[in-house]
Amino acid sequence: MDIKEYISSGIIESYVLGMATDEEVSILECVRSKHPEVEAVIREVEVLMEDTASLQSAPPPVTLKDTIWASIEQQEKSKRGQSPVSIEENTEVPAITNSAAPNRRVIQLSPLAIAATTLLVCSVGYNAFLYQQQNDAKEAMAQMETQSKSSELLLADAYQSLDMLQNPAVSMISLAGVESNPQLSALVLWNKQESKVYLMADKLPSAPAGKQYQLWALLDGQPIDAGVVPLEKGELMHTMKSINDAQAFAITLENKGGSPSPTLADLRVIGEI
Repeated sequence: MDIKEYISSGIIESYVLGMATDEEVSILECVRSKHPEVEAVIREVEVLMEDTASLQSAPPPVTLKDTIWASIEQQEKSKRGQSPVSIEENTEVPAITNSAAPNRRVIQLSPLAIAATTLLVCSVGYNAFLYQQQNDAKEAMAQMETQSKSSELLLADAYQSLDMLQNPAVSMISLAGVESNPQLSALVLWNKQESKVYLMADKLPSAPAGKQYQLWALLDGQPIDAGVVPLEKGELMHTMKSINDAQAFAITLENKGGSPSPTLADLRVIGEI
């Protein structure tokens, strides 16, 4: 097992957030016992999560204590003009037809009980608030993990593009915009030895609804389908169909899914080899 690759896979973040499957947890527990570097990363992620939760947490309002004691004082003032109400216990009462009915008791709540109840209600509300904050922190961590994986994919794609550009067996064919679209451009990377074709079409605008760009190889005046350009904009370089021989490359705008022959009226870019 490649430990560096395992660490960068995102399994540790899922484990700390409690989102890993039982199988993943079992494997990680085994790995962490044998590899100190994995244990160290787990601790780092736990600390990061705690710090994130601390940054997003909020203390209770400073006026909470004053509000509670003001409520207690108001209760005391309202009782000063009233006679105390005693607690009636073990008092004989008239017979009740339903023998199962309990004796009635009149209970007077003390200020301490009122304060305790108020504090309990506030505590429950504040704990609910903290629980929501913790969930928000977990969602933020999950978003960070997704963004991290996306950045890793983009970086890997960039390295692939760089390796392709530095390969002496690869020819770079610049495709320039035609007269009706002079601002457009694209780049074809063609490894003739391996018949592999790659396209960088990030300079092309998004295709209209129901349409899709299609790459063509031109040989002796005949177009050869080199594949449609994916609609997604995530990748920098697209792998197209294999082409053994060509004198030029061109891109047209076709109906979604591609066409068996190019629509010359919708030619966008072209470049000779």
